[in-house]
Order: sequence, then C-alpha cells, then structure tokens
Amino acid sequence: MRNAVTKYLGELNSALQVSAWRQRRIVAEVSDHLLELIADEQERGADPASAVERAMERFGVPAELAAEFNADAARHGMNRASWALAGCATAAFAAAGLSLHPGTTARPWPSGSAFSIVMQLWVQVPVTCGAIALFLAVVAPWLRGTPLAKRPAVLAGRSLALASVLLLPVGVVAAGNLATGMSFAERLPLAVVAVGTPVAAIWGLYAASRASWLGHRADGEDVLDVIAAVGAALADRWVLAGRVHRLAGDTWQTARTRAPWLTSWLDLRRHPWRAAATTSVAAGLALTAPDLLVGDPDFLAAAIEALAVYACFAALGGLLGLRGERPSDMRTRVEVATTT
Repeated sequence: MRNAVTKYLGELNSALQVSAWRQRRIVAEVSDHLLELIADEQERGADPASAVERAMERFGVPAELAAEFNADAARHGMNRASWALAGCATAAFAAAGLSLHPGTTARPWPSGSAFSIVMQLWVQVPVTCGAIALFLAVVAPWLRGTPLAKRPAVLAGRSLALASVLLLPVGVVAAGNLATGMSFAERLPLAVVAVGTPVAAIWGLYAASRASWLGHRADGEDVLDVIAAVGAALADRWVLAGRVHRLAGDTWQTARTRAPWLTSWLDLRRHPWRAAATTSVAAGLALTAPDLLVGDPDFLAAAIEALAVYACFAALGGLLGLRGERPSDMRTRVEVATTT
C-alpha cells in the first residue's frame, strides 16, 4: 500500500510545474486526502490493496491532477501580474499627466523631448497592453463566471509580455528623474513606477511564459469575442445592463442598415483599418480637447498622437487579438456554413 501511494505522489510531484514551496504543499495536501480516502474505502469493507486502487481512481490520474494545479498556478500568476502591470502603467500615466510641460522642471532626464516622448507617448502602449491583460485575465473571467483558458489566455500572456518589456524604458526614465528637482507631487508617481516596474515586469514575463498551460493559440475566442461575451454576461446579470445592451445592439444594427459606409469606420471586426483610423483621430482630438477650451490647441501634438495610436494598432493589433478576421478566414467560414 505504501509503495503505491509513494509512486502516485512521485508521479504527481514530477508533473507539477509550480514553485518549490507550492509543490511541497500540494503533495502534502494530496497525501493527506489520499490517506483519508483509503481509510474511507477500508471502512466500507475493501481490503488494503483494493482501497488504495479505488482511492487513487477517485483522485484521478496524477498527470491530469497536476495539470489542474499548474493551470490554477498560471491563472493566479497572470492575475497578480495583470494587477501589478496595470498599477505601474496607471502610475506612469499619472506621472505623464502631472508633467505635461517638462520644460518647467529642473533639467528633466535625459532631456525634455525624450522625457515627453517616453512619458507621454511611449507609455500609452504598455498602458493599453496592461489594460488588455487585466481585462482578459481578471475582468472577463469574473463577469462570465468561467476560468481563463484557451486563446484568451494566450492573448493575455502576449499582453503581459509586451507590457512588461515596453514598460521598462518608462521605469528607467522615471528613476532618472527622481533627483532632477521635480515637485513631490511629480516625483511620487515616478517613484512608484521606478520601484514597481522591475518587479511587475518579472511577474509579467514569468506569467506570460505559463500562458501556454491554459490552452492552444488556435483555440477559442479573440479579444473581440471576449468583449462581446462580457457584454452578454452583463446583460444577463443586471436589468439595466440588459437594457443598455439591447439598446446598443438595436442602435448599431439600425445604423449599419441605414448608413453602412459610416459604420464601417467604427466596425473593428469587419473593417479594422478604418476603425483604427477613427480611433486614432479620436485620440488626437481628445489630446487637444483641454487646449481647445482655453483657445490654444496644439494640432502638431494631436497629429503625433493620432499617428502613434495608428502605428501601435498596425504593429500590435494582430498580436493582441484586436485585428479583424482575414478575408480568407471569412471565406472559409462562409463555405463551411453553406455546406452544412
């Protein structure tokens, strides 16, 4: 009996891909529960050998049990990394907002233009990646009531990896400006970014390396599918959300029927490049909105913002699952639908 239990626990331990302390805890807990099941089977009249066999059958194959523990560890790591990266990216965005005019500070490092580019333009990319990771790994599973798995998990891992790497230059610039004579209100978010970015980046890269444990890149939904599923889940959960969901759906269908060309500039799934252009222009206008109120718009900054958003979509849209279906994929789906 002891040899069979030891072999079972050894196979489980070999299949676990978690930290050493978690590995020891899992094996100890499984051992305790397995002994309890064996005792329960013996109380029911089974002989020792049969009790061990039945207890292990109730527990399951060690490799499959280890895969469940590995998946739970991967989800926990992705949740933690998503919160950490989102927090650092938010702090960086706050630092950029508090330092819109770095020329008024005492010699920003490495220069005023470099500070502006990194803290006001570059930072938006890891902010977007972190937001996507947080949505896929934390928000969507919570609202839908389903664990993170398959393609959304792979996309969340990509977002974590990109956010981790792209946030590092922001952390370097933030650390370099802690001693340049900025005010305390400006230095506080910079200090948070400088200290938290390396830790969050390590967590993010480590969690991204485990994303493959949760599914295959060819399986499941893309980001747009997850957004649609979250909207439907909210509609089922709350009456007000259901009304808003139905109103938005009816409005969109009506608009597509009456003004198909106009709505094509907003349809990210069927016309991704037009929708990217619309989003880019909106981002540029949003940047100039405060200046428009005071009558001093900076159209050059707005144009740079719009180009930056469009370039990010072109470079990262497909990687993050934001790009619509390719024509060949759509033709394949139509052919399958017509033949079934």
